[in-house]
Amino acid sequence: MTNMIRNEKIAKSRFWVLVGTRPEVIKQAALYIELVKKFGSDEVCLIGTGQHKELLEQALAHFNLKLDINFSIMKDSQTLTGSAAAVLLGMEELIAVKKPEWLIVQGDTTTAAMAGWAGFLNGIKVAHNEAGLRSYNLQHPFPEEANRRLISVVADAHFAPTELAANALIKEGTDAKRVFITGNTGIDALRLTLEMKCPESISTLLSKVKSQKLRPVLMTAHRRENRGETMNNWFSALRKFIDDHSDLALIYPMHPNNAGREAAEKFLSSSDRVFLMNPLNYGETCHLLRGSDFVVTDSGGIQEEASTLGLPVVVCRKTSERMEAIYAGRAVLAGTDIDGILKSMNWANEKSITEKNSDKNNFINIFGDGFSSAKICEILQSYK
Repeated sequence: MTNMIRNEKIAKSRFWVLVGTRPEVIKQAALYIELVKKFGSDEVCLIGTGQHKELLEQALAHFNLKLDINFSIMKDSQTLTGSAAAVLLGMEELIAVKKPEWLIVQGDTTTAAMAGWAGFLNGIKVAHNEAGLRSYNLQHPFPEEANRRLISVVADAHFAPTELAANALIKEGTDAKRVFITGNTGIDALRLTLEMKCPESISTLLSKVKSQKLRPVLMTAHRRENRGETMNNWFSALRKFIDDHSDLALIYPMHPNNAGREAAEKFLSSSDRVFLMNPLNYGETCHLLRGSDFVVTDSGGIQEEASTLGLPVVVCRKTSERMEAIYAGRAVLAGTDIDGILKSMNWANEKSITEKNSDKNNFINIFGDGFSSAKICEILQSYK
């Protein structure tokens, strides 16, 4: 037994819950907690690949969780190919010790795709949490679209967050008896987090903004495909919009991958109504989101969370795998050209003013009601 396998829990557990990145922790944490409640702590193992380093631990700490096993695969200048190979090798070593009954992966990361593939190759049942999301463009987002399609091919149980996602799977030939509409466990995490006290850093920031009679707008940016000219167009449009709307403050916590840092410094840093910040943890992000008037993003999870809270969302991408929010009138697909972004920002601004008294404590059930994990546990218990 190697140093990677630090305890005997792996030999007892029936359910392996895989995480490698912060988004995976956020959407697997509530499910892991619910599995432990239902089946007992000895039956469930929380396994991390370390695809993200500090962010993984930070997200786990928010939910008061610790990994049972960590591959720690990430190395300096790690390529996607290297990450994929490291996950496969780590899974092979674990599976040599014990095969679980279920391997539960989430979303569309390299961790999820390669862990799911390893499970399939070894005859382990694979459950896909957040199954059926599609943009139908392998380059947008890259490599996520390919990852989630790969998982759909090998998964035994598909936990689709919405009817749209379920229908996508069935149209592709997935057995409808293995597709379950559960809602998104990310909304469970949002519910749990907003029940916690607002971090002082966020309450101070929001108080500062509102004391200046400004309306806060949250922005996030991190997609690989948006780097370069695309992000320059986006940030240029943002600066023009902020300059033209003296009642707005733009709050931009920069992503650790620094995808938008150069464009932010070029277009935004000189404005006294733009707050450029270091990355926020998940709890800070959720409470800042609830305190904002609307959101501009290329992120997936933020689209779900903001729509759930009733916030208008400007999606700065050419495609989206979360069209539910757009169909519901909660979000708009802006594209990446300046005119499209400005038009979409105007839409969001006007909508936020019209709906300024909406209750952000009452969830809008587009992506889930906040209790999806319990539904998934019931399905796993009765799965034949």
